Amino acid sequence: MNKRVVAYQLGIFVTQWALMILGFGILTRIVAPLRLVALNLPFGSYFDASVKALVALALSAIWLFVWDRQVRFYFYRRPT
Repeated sequence: MNKRVVAYQLGIFVTQWALMILGFGILTRIVAPLRLVALNLPFGSYFDASVKALVALALSAIWLFVWDRQVRFYFYRRPT
């Protein structure tokens, strides 16, 4: 591998870990303490938990997109 490919792989690896750590920080410090849906509504606590789960799902989808780009670049690149 040449230096450019190694730098690209390292950049993606660091980005993946940064997104994962940032995602955990966002979930634990910001999203978890919030009350996104009024709890006095019928099933309010369930709706609140589901909205928080959707936020976690979105963060996971972003992480998987970055991982997918890395795999596609690494395994499906044209030989030079």
